[in-house]
Order: sequence, then structure tokens, then C-alpha cells
Amino acid sequence: MKLKAFILLISFALLSCKNEKSVEDLPVVEEQPKVSEVNLVLDMVVTKDDVFQVFYTEDGTANCSEENSVKVNVTGKPESQKITFEFPEDKRINYLRIDIGENPEQGELKFNNFLFTNFGATIEFKGNQIFEYFFPNEQFKLNYETSTLTPGDNKGNYDPIMYGSEQLIEKMNAILK
Repeated sequence: MKLKAFILLISFALLSCKNEKSVEDLPVVEEQPKVSEVNLVLDMVVTKDDVFQVFYTEDGTANCSEENSVKVNVTGKPESQKITFEFPEDKRINYLRIDIGENPEQGELKFNNFLFTNFGATIEFKGNQIFEYFFPNEQFKLNYETSTLTPGDNKGNYDPIMYGSEQLIEKMNAILK
């Protein structure tokens, strides 16, 4: 009797596994990285490889520090591209400073769109509207009509920066949660 029960158990085990797929046949599901609910997307033309950095503060001042910044490598392209900066979700960001590049050989930069998102609330500037909320330092020549910045003669000290204005702080404070 024990032998019959054992044979029946083995037969059942073998038959129940017959139609299962091997591990190699199973589809690979890759976990997608979580996108931060607080981010900035710059849609712009950047023709040469570079590194962009965005500094942020929570007190509405321009007192920026390296630990409150996000860097992104940018691959130069002749067409428009989206450059995304993801910020910590536990910060109440109400000031931004954009450091546009480290490459002193950078060419003309064209702004198409600026989109800051904070948990679904957004601030968007199209084209040259960005220059109503950010002002470039002396490293750039601004062409308001074409929404472009061209690096000027930097005399060996290349540090192009776009500072946020009081109007930007007001807009950012209005969407804080």
C-alpha cells in the first residue's frame, strides 16, 4: 500500500510539472526607475557635449550650495532635446539657478521650453518667456527674439549662469505643496 501511494505521488508530481516553462523561457521584466515627482525638463538645442547643473534652495535666496544641486550630462545634438533634472521629493524648492555648461567651446543654446513639476503642479515657459524669469550672467549674449544664448568671450573664466528672478520665486511658492 505504501508503495502504491509513493508511485501515485511521484506520478502526480511529474505530470503536474509537464507544461511548465523553463526559467529561460520566462519574459524578463526590468524594473523601471522611479521618476521624481519634483523635476525640471529643459527642452533646448545644445550642439556640443556638456554638463548642466541646477542649484536649488528652500529659502528663496540665491545662496546655493553644491549639496543642493543636480548635474546632468548632455550629449550635443543639432536638434532639440529634453534635459531632465530630478530633485529630492522631500525638499520645498522655491528658487532655481541654472548653470548652463562647463564646456568653453559650447555653441549657441536655444530654449524651446522650460517645465518645472512639483507633484503634478507645473510652471511652464515657452521660448523666450524663460528670460522673464531667469537672467543670464555676463558670460552670454542674449537674443530675445530667437530665444538663444551665445557664450561670449569668457577670458579663461567660463561659468555661464542663469539666475532665477523674484517672479520665479513667486511662481514657485504658488505651487508648493
